[in-house]
Amino acid sequence: MYWLFVSLISLCYCYSNRELVEQINAKNAGWVAGDNEVFKGKTPEQIARLFGWKKETEKPLPGTPTLDRTLAIPSSFVAAQNWPHCKTISTIYDQARCGSCWAFGGVEAAADRFCIATKGAFNQPLSFAEVVECSADASGCEGGSNYAVWTFMSDNGVVTDSCYPYYIPTCAPAQEPCLNFVNTPNCWSNNTCVNGASWKYYKIGNSYNLNSISDIQNSIMTKGPVEACFSVYEDFLSYKSGVYRHTSGAYLGGHCVKVQGWGEENGTPYWLVNNQWTTYWGDKGQFKILRGRNECGIEDDVAAGDPSV
Repeated sequence: MYWLFVSLISLCYCYSNRELVEQINAKNAGWVAGDNEVFKGKTPEQIARLFGWKKETEKPLPGTPTLDRTLAIPSSFVAAQNWPHCKTISTIYDQARCGSCWAFGGVEAAADRFCIATKGAFNQPLSFAEVVECSADASGCEGGSNYAVWTFMSDNGVVTDSCYPYYIPTCAPAQEPCLNFVNTPNCWSNNTCVNGASWKYYKIGNSYNLNSISDIQNSIMTKGPVEACFSVYEDFLSYKSGVYRHTSGAYLGGHCVKVQGWGEENGTPYWLVNNQWTTYWGDKGQFKILRGRNECGIEDDVAAGDPSV
């Protein structure tokens, strides 16, 4: 997949596509493009390998969401503001040089939902590394699906990030060793936390897909953020602000993220999304994407689950 990207953009040490940025901004498409510092020092091959969603491996999740469809859907909602005691909701993470987006979107949403369900008694990240390294339904840094992450958390459970940390190198833009894509580390098998704590699994009891806009909104506003996977085009790399919609550039691959709310900007409806490319990308790590028109397939593959508490 990433060889397509190489053919589209000339290889250079520092990724930048000023021509595309100027083209997008000249169109006044409702969003602003620019250079993102997280890609400083990255070649096109390295960027393209971040797109780890394998749509062809998706399967329907077995559960059914429990929703109160009599609730009115507000015009805007932000999970981080509704549950301010749950600090994980607003945290922007770093998947580093690994195509682990499929795991990050789901694990982030699950941790948020545990915090919400326990009214803050549980308030810490879950282990991205355990899911990436141990899921039998995915290929680790080579990609996976929302089916893989939610099935793992339902069947196996997941420990905390402090117990089983994400050791794939994360560092400032252009700093070594983060320029190199890594192979998936081996799954731990000794059930021993690095911080000395007891090995404890946190399980999702019911995992499911959300198949309509109103169901996605209902689930977010009552239980917490959800995972969504979508198609990435070249222009998305240059997103800075506004409500994104595909404007220019070719398809690059699939990506999974955490959706934590929605709203309107200058009359345009959007989803509010946390990416995991650090705060050096986009709007301090977040982006808004057009809501209600299945932009880039963002409303097609949405998953969530209910914590066992």
